[in-house]
Amino acid sequence: MEVIDKAKFGRFHYILLAILGTVWAFIAVNTLSVSFVIPLLSKEPAFQGSLSKLGAMGSAALWGMLFGAWFFGTVADYIGRKKALTIAVSLFGLGSIASSFANSLNQLIVLRFIVGLGLGGALPVASSYFAEFMPAKVRGAMISILESFWAIGTIIVGIVAILLKASWRSILLFGGSVLLLLPIILWIPESPRFLALKGKTEEANRIVERIFGRKAEIKVQEGKQVKITIIELWTKYGRITLMLSIAWFSIAFAYYGFFIWLPKFLATTLNITVFKSFQYFLITATAQLPGYWSAAYLLEKIGRKKTLSTYLLLSGLAGVMFYHYASSGNVNMILTSAILFSFFNLGAWGAIYAYTPELYPTEVRGTGTGWAGAMGRIGGGLAPILAGKIMETSTAGAAVLIMAVISIMGALDVLVLGKETKGEELV
Repeated sequence: MEVIDKAKFGRFHYILLAILGTVWAFIAVNTLSVSFVIPLLSKEPAFQGSLSKLGAMGSAALWGMLFGAWFFGTVADYIGRKKALTIAVSLFGLGSIASSFANSLNQLIVLRFIVGLGLGGALPVASSYFAEFMPAKVRGAMISILESFWAIGTIIVGIVAILLKASWRSILLFGGSVLLLLPIILWIPESPRFLALKGKTEEANRIVERIFGRKAEIKVQEGKQVKITIIELWTKYGRITLMLSIAWFSIAFAYYGFFIWLPKFLATTLNITVFKSFQYFLITATAQLPGYWSAAYLLEKIGRKKTLSTYLLLSGLAGVMFYHYASSGNVNMILTSAILFSFFNLGAWGAIYAYTPELYPTEVRGTGTGWAGAMGRIGGGLAPILAGKIMETSTAGAAVLIMAVISIMGALDVLVLGKETKGEELV
């Protein structure tokens, strides 16, 4: 859509970034709240369990995100980006509130799974929605900046956890305040690309003219396939889908395995209190913002493929560094390696969210990004459980080493199978 692709980044784009960025921050709040809940649950007999079961609770939302990404990604290609996003946000907001009233670990696991359904749906839908309004020359950078709101959410939940201290229920309840955004989400327009694909050209033209001040003269796109199955996704876009599946699995495995357990990793390797580990977590989280911003810059300078593969590789090497110093008790080097991991892993997230929507055409973008996100949730769901099992028989450093190796494998996958999309118009 030429009018959108060649438009200047303006007032509407800033508004959309602010709205979807706030949603993104709350997705991070609701996802990472469990990092602070796990250490606090040990104080309550009804919620005590093995590290493996606590890891399962940490993974519950990730498994929900797996199905949510599949479901809402596909739904967005049928009912629209805005409606799908509204439903997904409502689901994880209400689920977070319900989680704060759980009376057992099993109840909490079930409710966290429900939260994950909405979280997993909101991520690919929001990124596709945002991408479809972005000018081509800044699309990659702006999607990476949208993703940087995850770091803001991470910092916010860290501050909330420190302020609320022992109240894990209040931490979860805070995540439900995302529901206040629903009237604003309902106010923003539907994607003109989606409307044109559905034959609603008059509505699409009105939205484009209202936002950009120019008539697009959008016509019905003949010969476009509107419905697509997962099998067709693999047969028609096999190499792209394979590359993204491995990349999303590796980046999510490394991220969730590391950050869900980070307070525990830090408390164990540094022999500090839980609340001190919360403070160190916050220090580590601040490195995420410059990680995103540096990736946003490089996406438009050296391209998506090089940026993503480089950041995945460097985050893996940072994990190896953490493993090397984990048994030393060296506070400075352990924190430095955690900060470097945070910087490069989150920069890689910014790159992969910019890269993924550009690899599929409009009629399958929701389905394709939903599938990719689902592969990430499998990795993210397995990692906390595996990390818990490793720590039962070995060390925190050994758990981080596994994540580092998986991250390096993801870098090689993108380098070999990926293709460059910098500067290309969305089709």
